[in-house]
Amino acid sequence: MLALATLGASAGAAVAAGDVLAAAPAGAAALRPVTTAQVADATGLPSPVVADLLATLAAQALLRPAPAGEPTLRKGSVGDRERLLDTGERLSDAGERLSGPDAGPDADAWLPAVGLAAARPRPAALALTAEAIDPGTTDATAVARLAADLPDPARRILDALTWGPPVGRFTAAPTTTSGAPAAPPAPTAQTTPTPTAPEDENLTLAVEHLLERHLVRRTPDGGVVLPAAVALALREGRTHRDLTPVPPTPPAPVVSPDVVAAESARAALELHRLLAALTDLWGDAPAGALRSGGVGVREIRRTTAALGATEQTTTLLVELAAAAGEIGQAHDDDGALWAPTDAHDGDAPTHRWARLVHVWLHSERAFALVGTRADDGALRSALEPGLERGWAARLRRRVLDALATWPTGSAPDADAVRGVLTWQSPISPPPDWAVTAVLAEADVLGVVAAGALSRSGAALTEGAEVTDLAASIEADLPPAVGEILLQADLTAVVPGRPSPEVAALLEATADVESRGSALTARFTPASLERAVAGGRDAAEILAALTELSRTPVPQALEYAVRDAERRTGGLRAGPAAAYLRGEDAAALAQLVAGAGAELGLRLIAPTVAVTSLPAGRLALALREAGRGVVLEGPTASSSIRATAIAPWPHRLAARAW
Repeated sequence: MLALATLGASAGAAVAAGDVLAAAPAGAAALRPVTTAQVADATGLPSPVVADLLATLAAQALLRPAPAGEPTLRKGSVGDRERLLDTGERLSDAGERLSGPDAGPDADAWLPAVGLAAARPRPAALALTAEAIDPGTTDATAVARLAADLPDPARRILDALTWGPPVGRFTAAPTTTSGAPAAPPAPTAQTTPTPTAPEDENLTLAVEHLLERHLVRRTPDGGVVLPAAVALALREGRTHRDLTPVPPTPPAPVVSPDVVAAESARAALELHRLLAALTDLWGDAPAGALRSGGVGVREIRRTTAALGATEQTTTLLVELAAAAGEIGQAHDDDGALWAPTDAHDGDAPTHRWARLVHVWLHSERAFALVGTRADDGALRSALEPGLERGWAARLRRRVLDALATWPTGSAPDADAVRGVLTWQSPISPPPDWAVTAVLAEADVLGVVAAGALSRSGAALTEGAEVTDLAASIEADLPPAVGEILLQADLTAVVPGRPSPEVAALLEATADVESRGSALTARFTPASLERAVAGGRDAAEILAALTELSRTPVPQALEYAVRDAERRTGGLRAGPAAAYLRGEDAAALAQLVAGAGAELGLRLIAPTVAVTSLPAGRLALALREAGRGVVLEGPTASSSIRATAIAPWPHRLAARAW
């Protein structure tokens, strides 16, 4: 049971808001014993919440236990529940007026109208009570004098309690066999942090000094608490050590707008290149899916090596590509696979990039958790369920907003950004690793460039959608260059951002050595063989180079291309179920262009055509079209009976296979 100071039923005079908690027991009518249940009923709060609040007030000497044997709430003593609710409403109205537009020196004129007297200044309103300090020493000067006379260990404890959590708990001091005190016990934290003293000091004696001077009080669990009035006196009336009305923005390096734009464009182009390489790679060899639906470490490492990126970048790219619909899950006889889709094949590169960035900002998945261990020890994999975190998208927006508090072009480090976030939410600041991860992801995407917020990043803080983001990065991209400078050392230089045609040709035939303001690629035997194996012959490669090059194709490069074709032997492999050959090349070409078009026939040599139809179906179809044909066996030297051909259930639709 606790005693609350309240308005007496016949008092008639108003009591100041500060006096409601600070009033001393001048008489029996000044105190109102209540139970937790009664307070919960009056306030409408749950009983556990009320119990915690009352315990906190009691620990700060703002409430006191009722005397033993004191009856519970006396009927009619304060008008029961209605009077208590009326008091709360008047205090609430006073708080709104004091903090609203009417607050000012004329507040005394309206306070009596709501049944309240003018409260004293805050430090005085929370006056020192008899329990907190010796009688007669109820001002800040007395507290300062008592604190100045303390031994050094006691003073250190008092300093820690003054600006830190006001509650501390210490273990009992052990003694040696002779009865002398042993080494000082280590403090245990009731709240973090708890005050500590040098190891060679006796904490027990230091705490006793504070208790004797009534600067701290005992708590029921054996700890000590610094009363609020004493703390305010030691703080000279301040409630905070430092008052920072604006977010802390320490000086940061400034990057020129041209550098920021160039770095943002470079990152965007690189991300699109990686996306195209990912879809090509997984189109040729889809990534196997785990039973959880994610992509395993082995597949991520294979992809990382092929893309030439880091595992973190590959993981982020895979996650964003899946969320943007660039890749999806398919199923075949081997199980589930991750493969590219054709949903955005026709989109401009800037729009594909913008879609990834938009997905990144709004996704609830914490991408940085990939590769870490879950509580059960399992390794978290990319694209697996369960990586959603409610704070993920909110933290990304907060980080970008924090960067926007610095002047344009400023490049603060992660600690400075976290300082702003801590100022915004001091009770629950984001962890260092999460802030660092968001900044690293933003750098990969080009949202942050050279450490500063880019044009696209600023657009995100203003709620830009995909189209707006595409326009913002388009403004930073340099003009596309559709020419190549071929050099005698088998290198090619693109003086600027390569056009899609130039980029595709160099990706297929050369190895890119450097990217930046200019792109440098080198033709090697392996890269040229790769181009030939990809379906380009020497004539096609040389024709494309001649068309795009500002200079003639060097003779050394021409020799290298033809040598690559010779090394591959001119061999080609492809799908075909049946062939059609004849002695007359002109007649075969006419057949392929006519009836053969419906059958999927295509010429691979002047006298040879192939199709994906079975040989029997092909022969029957040609006979129905009025063309005589001999069906050959596997050795191509003997014919087989036409009766071996199974009849068709129906005619084929054009190119339905």
